[in-house]
Amino acid sequence: MRWKRMLVMLVGAGVVFGGVYGFIQFKNMKIAEYFANMPKPVISVTTSEATSETWDTTVPAVGTLRAINGVDVTTAIAGQVQKIMFESGQEVKAGQTLVVLDSEIQQANRDAIAAEEQLAEANYKRVSSLKEGSVVSQARIDENLFAMQAAKARVASLDAEIAKKTITAPFEGRVGIRQVDLGEYLQPGSPIVNLQDLKTMRVEFSVGQRDVREVVPGRQIRVTSDAVPGTEFTGEITSLEPRADPATGLIRVEGSLPNPDGVLRPGMFVSVEVNLADKRDVVVIPESAISFNLYGDFVYVVEPKAEDAEYPTVKRVVVEAGDRRDGNVVILSGVSAGETVVTSGQLKLSPGMQIDASAGELDKPAVTDQNY
Repeated sequence: MRWKRMLVMLVGAGVVFGGVYGFIQFKNMKIAEYFANMPKPVISVTTSEATSETWDTTVPAVGTLRAINGVDVTTAIAGQVQKIMFESGQEVKAGQTLVVLDSEIQQANRDAIAAEEQLAEANYKRVSSLKEGSVVSQARIDENLFAMQAAKARVASLDAEIAKKTITAPFEGRVGIRQVDLGEYLQPGSPIVNLQDLKTMRVEFSVGQRDVREVVPGRQIRVTSDAVPGTEFTGEITSLEPRADPATGLIRVEGSLPNPDGVLRPGMFVSVEVNLADKRDVVVIPESAISFNLYGDFVYVVEPKAEDAEYPTVKRVVVEAGDRRDGNVVILSGVSAGETVVTSGQLKLSPGMQIDASAGELDKPAVTDQNY
């Protein structure tokens, strides 16, 4: 009797477990069927065709800017500030008065020496008129002459000292933030304000020994700065150091470029490209098409649309990027001219996904002013 009960229990357990297993298999089959028949998403993107262009061969470098004229305006003699005749950030002309120091003592001394000069001149004229009658000796005449000349020299010295009490701009440019106050006593060499001529900038950079034959005065350079993204400044090389740096083997180069709007400032780091004489054919795509990754840069290339497909798909291709210029980048390997690459919307893509490039430019989020 006992074995019959055991048999019934085993049959019941088998039925229960079989039902559960069958339900699980049925559920997995339905889930797989759902995902297999689920419509694939279509991602809106923008695309661009890789083109073949002829680019100049360039030598890249990192440079530092300095103004064609720049100086800390200082005083040559000590004195107390009586007048400040400029505002911080002001444009000034060459010779414009910036600061006036006290000169009362020097002016009083100058008046006293001027009186002595007049007396010495009168004495010289008096003894000179007696020379014909041989009333005075030649030594007396010479003594009065030299006394007059010494007095004139002392007056000229005091005039120069008084003139130095008025500090003027040595050249036209823009002043910075003033560093003196009214009534402040200045020692010789004390900085008053920084003055820079920003109309023309000098850029200093270094090139390797192998490029020194091509990098010559008059060669065109292109300069870009993070301060003005998207703007390119064109100039030319003006001079090279006659020797290489023994520690690095690099040769310092100086270039000149106009800065009409004054957006470039001395001390800025900039990217410099020197145009060489030879040209080369390259494959170019927009720089926005490249996705940067620790394992290598890649782009999404649009594959030809299948006959029965409504939308084309994409594949991910690892590329080697080269020179960059005007928002474009040279592709050394990975993409050929004529292929179409995705230029925006890459974050939503993965290999094999369908895309719709007919919508034109994607909407960009509005940019609002923020204080950081």
